[in-house]
Amino acid sequence: MENLIFGAFATLEGHREGDAANLGSDAYYRCIVVALCSAKACNPDCEVALVTNAAVPEPYAGQLAAGGVRVMDCPFDRFRVDAALEWSLAFYKLCAMDWVVHNTDYRRCLMLDVDTYTQYPYTDLWREADEAVMLYQVPHAAGQPMAAAISRNYGILYGGEPVLTHFGGELICGSRERLTDFMAECSAVYDKMNEKELRPHEGDEFITCAAAYRSLLAGRPVRAANAYIFRYWVGARFYFVSTNYCNDPVCIFHLPGGKNRQLPVLYRWYTKRGAFPAREKVYRLCCFPAAHPPILRSIWVRILARL
Repeated sequence: MENLIFGAFATLEGHREGDAANLGSDAYYRCIVVALCSAKACNPDCEVALVTNAAVPEPYAGQLAAGGVRVMDCPFDRFRVDAALEWSLAFYKLCAMDWVVHNTDYRRCLMLDVDTYTQYPYTDLWREADEAVMLYQVPHAAGQPMAAAISRNYGILYGGEPVLTHFGGELICGSRERLTDFMAECSAVYDKMNEKELRPHEGDEFITCAAAYRSLLAGRPVRAANAYIFRYWVGARFYFVSTNYCNDPVCIFHLPGGKNRQLPVLYRWYTKRGAFPAREKVYRLCCFPAAHPPILRSIWVRILARL
């Protein structure tokens, strides 16, 4: 197989991944089974793997194997930061991608966050990956606090007052050649952080954004992968959803708030039945809105327009 899809998960004493640290490892392994088994189900001609520095406990190891997912052992020996940093464990994603690029021979690689669900094959994403590194562009304006902090921290390292695009860490995809160059940029940014003793609270996403900016300056293309993945927030306090789950649909749902809600429900369904529910049921479980305008309100607006 020439394409690799993988998720990365590490454990390291004292390190954590934001507020999700309180959920425990079982919550993460349930998400891993959903993310990687759904990716394999939609992309049976691709290799799918969990890259990890820890032994996978049962029943999750058996569930991954039954779903056609491999486990690859990768030490957390690169991109390490202080344990006290809020997103210290998330830096393992960069370590895993660097390891995959230099220790496997797949033609293309795609790294996914493990709080995702795949509903369609990645056929077109692989085509674009030959031409550019693909990243999810977070819809943040330059003045949004996290986006502004990323630009400010880049200026601390390299000078000036640049405006960087905020790319998330939930997807990194590209050909072997392009990812080799991109990870070299990530390594250079990480080394510069250590030199300047900078520890950004934006975590691994700061390195991803800085590497993307430097890649573009060097003439190496980086593209938004938003046609293939979208970050859905379906919490009670913050609800940010698009109808692109079925209208001009994306392949991948990223559900960062769903680790202890939607994703455990999908996990129970999958492990009981050996398959994921129909797409329409997944949409309802994810609390997505109807993909059509409200009928009565639309009629009322039409009436008003004719008055």
